[in-house]
Amino acid sequence: MRTYRVGFIGCGGISRAHADGYKHVRNAQIEFVAGSDIDPDGEKARRLADEYGVKLYADHEVMLAQEDLDLISICTWPRGHCEATVAAAGHSVKGILCEKPMAVTLEEADRMIHACGQADVALAIGHAHRFSPQAVRARELAQAGEIGHVKMIWGHCSLDLMNNGTHVIDLINYLNGDVEPLWVMGQIERHRNLEGRGNHPDMMVEDMAIGRVGYSNDVVGLIELGERADQAFAFRIIGSDGIIEVNTPDGPPLKILSGFRQQGWYAPELPDSRSSFHSELEELIDAVEGRVVHRSNAKNGRRALEIIIGIFESSARRTALDFPIEVRDFPLERMIREKMI
Repeated sequence: MRTYRVGFIGCGGISRAHADGYKHVRNAQIEFVAGSDIDPDGEKARRLADEYGVKLYADHEVMLAQEDLDLISICTWPRGHCEATVAAAGHSVKGILCEKPMAVTLEEADRMIHACGQADVALAIGHAHRFSPQAVRARELAQAGEIGHVKMIWGHCSLDLMNNGTHVIDLINYLNGDVEPLWVMGQIERHRNLEGRGNHPDMMVEDMAIGRVGYSNDVVGLIELGERADQAFAFRIIGSDGIIEVNTPDGPPLKILSGFRQQGWYAPELPDSRSSFHSELEELIDAVEGRVVHRSNAKNGRRALEIIIGIFESSARRTALDFPIEVRDFPLERMIREKMI
């Protein structure tokens, strides 16, 4: 079993979740080596160092130059994702798990993909919910025709598009088999003029967003985020002959109403749950070793970002947009700067 040397760029709270995931992988030996953070003397960085024995740096370029690292977790705020990914790829690491959202603009996402492609680095984006047992089983059942022909997938949650919204959109994509989106229409509302949240303090955010996405298999995705949306991270797959609910509040993680069964709602058995971080990091190692394409690969991460950008741009233009979305900036910033919202 191969040993992988691990480093972290960004040593805040989410880095410890990554570290715990590495600690529990079953397909490799892990050696924790180093971490960089803008505040290496801060409480969160020191906690990571104390628990996992990593050497702390104030500059990730210095860390990458001085340490021989195989795997990198990028756990910075969103605006740091692109530069950190490109830097790590330039130092010949083998695999990168970058936190969500992939980047702030599509131009940044393309730079990340190009850098990792040139260096033959496996790049995955931290959409860990693709590994939850209920999501995996829901996708299997939907694709097997348990509820007939899928018509719509509805997902909702609290907070904003670049925060929880990227998880909602990515899981809708996953539940729909990662088929290509064809068009998007969206609307946002911003009245509190918030600039940042606890885990994304470098981002301007909206208060509410709604999006509607048409896919190449005729499925429609409906996305609701923010203060007036249902606050649960939950999904409903609506088919011609039934419904699958994922993460129903106060209910089982998965329940199904199928017209093909002589019964009402039922909850199928799910395998014992492991942390999604454990599973996504095991799959990163499998991707590095050439056994799989990571289900949260950079192409899928970019697609979630493209839908987010499309919702913002649709709101700005007040029209539906076809894919690909030809926008290179971050539309929310432009809308605020131009006093559109």
